[in-house]
Amino acid sequence: MFLLYNFFSAIAILIYLPWLLLKKGPENRFRYISERLGLSQYSNTDIWIHAVSVGEVIACIPFLKTLKEEFPHIKIVFSTTTYTGQKIARERFPDADRIMYIPWDTWLCINRAVRLIRPKIFITVETELWPQLFKKLKEAEAYIVILNGRISKESFKGYNRIKPLIKRVLSYTDFFYMQGSDDAYRVTTLGANPEKVAIMGNFKFDINLHKSQESSAWTDGIGGHILVAGSTHKGEEDIMLDAYENIKKTIPDLKLILAPRHPERFQEVEEVIKKRGLNFIRRSEISQGVRVMDQELEDIILLDTIGELSAVYSKATVVFVGGSLFPYGGHNILEPAYWAKPIIFGPYMDNFPIAKEFLKQAAALMVENTLDIVNAVNELLKNTEKANQLGQRAKVIVQGNIGAVEKALGLIRGLLSETRYRGAT
Repeated sequence: MFLLYNFFSAIAILIYLPWLLLKKGPENRFRYISERLGLSQYSNTDIWIHAVSVGEVIACIPFLKTLKEEFPHIKIVFSTTTYTGQKIARERFPDADRIMYIPWDTWLCINRAVRLIRPKIFITVETELWPQLFKKLKEAEAYIVILNGRISKESFKGYNRIKPLIKRVLSYTDFFYMQGSDDAYRVTTLGANPEKVAIMGNFKFDINLHKSQESSAWTDGIGGHILVAGSTHKGEEDIMLDAYENIKKTIPDLKLILAPRHPERFQEVEEVIKKRGLNFIRRSEISQGVRVMDQELEDIILLDTIGELSAVYSKATVVFVGGSLFPYGGHNILEPAYWAKPIIFGPYMDNFPIAKEFLKQAAALMVENTLDIVNAVNELLKNTEKANQLGQRAKVIVQGNIGAVEKALGLIRGLLSETRYRGAT
């Protein structure tokens, strides 16, 4: 099975290479390509932590900062897959000894990197399973740990199709700290040793966003009510704009901040707004502290920046969580909940099972179409008591689930002690 995997992964990198060379985004293209191909200069480290993209990076920042504070002398390498994740990692965790792109998971790219980095502990966030990487790490006698582990229904079905390979990959892992009981069940069903599996909760509950609020100063000039549509996907912008135009007829001071999930769609979403003839401005055109909205010229702000959405949620009157009206799996409901904001989302929140608890506790509203959004937002804007109650219940859920960071730290402390690195600090 591994021979087949290595064969197809080698073929895949050859097919992928032209796209890799032409891919938009990475500011330092030479570094991006050399690191993805495993050709960069590497040096030995204590802990190598991998988070795929923006969501995973943001989720594990509190853990990383606390880890570095407790063990200031250990060397930490932090890797991402996407350039957006890389950008956020560099902004929010500059204490890392190195921030890099993870090499492509084929023996052509991974062998050299593992041999030179040779970490004592490798941590992957949210169950990224890389067969060749895990195999080489285990051969290098590294501990392999999954933190904040999550296996969605879709991933579980996909992994089941290649269960013999996945079971072998899971056998390399020393400990699985999963988000919830469903995730723990799925990983053991796939072949993980139950004695190595435990539930830690979700890093995303252990958030402190008050410092990030400073980056939302540009919103201070926005008057009236603010509807934030966060992490939207294709098709959702049209629905939100339909709803917004309808609501604005009765609530004329309503503003809309539209935040597409993927940067490559910023231009596409701008064209969607332009075709409707609506007044809008891109966030990148607003200077910090400039009260551009006072003139009532722009009704809509297109949030075309990375890493500001959490802070923007703090200014919202009502929040719609995107990726949920169509089967995209939904996005982070916890950040607006942290700010005690009234939240609405669609029926597809599979990536955040906690959404069911929000509905059960009357801490959010579910919507399915334009009319539902219109009715929900109108009610929340007119009934401030209900909106406040919704937001406060959401905040209580976040506060009641804090503790994942400390559980993860306890595990890593033990592993560092076993590798005698704690004594060295």
